[in-house]
Amino acid sequence: MGAPSSRAVALGAAFLLLLVALPSTFLYLTSAATPAASRAALLNLKPFSARCPPAAAPPLRVFMYDLPPRFHVAMMAADGPNATAAGPFPAWPPSAGGIRRQHSVEYWMMASLQDGGGGGGAGSERREAVRVRDPDAAEAFFVPFFSSLSFNVHGRNMTDPDTEADRLLQVELMDILWKSKYWQRSAGRDHVIPMHHPNAFRFLRNMVNASILIVADFGRYTKELASLRKDVVAPYVHVVGSFIDDDPPDPFEARHTLLFFRGRTVRKDVWN
Repeated sequence: MGAPSSRAVALGAAFLLLLVALPSTFLYLTSAATPAASRAALLNLKPFSARCPPAAAPPLRVFMYDLPPRFHVAMMAADGPNATAAGPFPAWPPSAGGIRRQHSVEYWMMASLQDGGGGGGAGSERREAVRVRDPDAAEAFFVPFFSSLSFNVHGRNMTDPDTEADRLLQVELMDILWKSKYWQRSAGRDHVIPMHHPNAFRFLRNMVNASILIVADFGRYTKELASLRKDVVAPYVHVVGSFIDDDPPDPFEARHTLLFFRGRTVRKDVWN
């Protein structure tokens, strides 16, 4: 399989979905700091070594897998991860702070696709990524598994019996993906999977090493799994504010410095 195309290199912006970088491409990203901006511009990701695409360039077409709520929003429910989570897409709970909000990029990515379907809706021409319902029309595929939240909900101590629930979700998800012809045709190379907490997806992460991963850093990943050649480093949501002083005609050229936000935590390991 070859490297992802430069169009598939973009799963980013209004949905916190990115641009699949070419091997020599460096990536940067800004994410919304507050829920109020969640539907507007949650992710802005572009190749560091290339100019922005023309303003008239069409948005990236993204297909989002229709996973059962237990893989995502049900884990946010007050009555626990077994809730059905029926009804409209839930707002981020104000009480869910700390490490859950710190790694909530997976939520904002999914949230920004809820209203952005089809590419023909109002304002879709201003989005960098729009949701399409037909997978054959998609250029990239988003897998809405809240892997960081799953780790935090299902046994954060990593020795609890609850960790089995996290493992089983990963097993079931991989079964779904392996049966998908869209996964099979690229071995997952055009699929985007949030893995922001360093222990997220820890049981089966070697099975998604070709996919585009959303990570906080590279501290607990092997170089065979994650690298800047294909993955996206997303800042902690509640630590980094949005940069809003872009020059509208050419926002990419207005930025001259790439910053890596380590966050407020003290990590035991730092990737060199």
